[in-house]
Amino acid sequence: MKQYLIRSVKYLIWLTLLFIVVFLLMILTGGSQVGPAESLELLFGSSRGTIMICAIVFLALLYPRYGFVTREIQADLPTNREAILEAFSRSGYRLTEESANGMVFRANTGWKRLLLLGEDTLRVVPTPAGFTIGGLRREAVKVEFRLKPMLR
Repeated sequence: MKQYLIRSVKYLIWLTLLFIVVFLLMILTGGSQVGPAESLELLFGSSRGTIMICAIVFLALLYPRYGFVTREIQADLPTNREAILEAFSRSGYRLTEESANGMVFRANTGWKRLLLLGEDTLRVVPTPAGFTIGGLRREAVKVEFRLKPMLR
């Protein structure tokens, strides 16, 4: 539950910063038909602004549910270790930990870690039918799509 709340708060901050950047770009480029003061008044004083703020909070609260995934792959982990390492390497990840419980990968660069809000950990866990890749949805799926052709 604690991890869920931390992820929600991180995403709320990310969405808020994105909103502020878009808001400022509209004002600076003349894309807004009103000035900065009127824009803020419309944001915080109108029903549309309230709906937008509620939507941002709602998205942030749901983010841990739809933003993270576990993908199961039907292949032997020890036999396909090199292919797994290659797929993760091509996706911008490096092996940071390996044990009987599986492997842990982290992003290669600090810039990628920052863009992923520090949620750059992908875990490979052995299962009776093969193994699972778990972590941030877009990253886990990217690795899965790179890995599956290598396993054939």
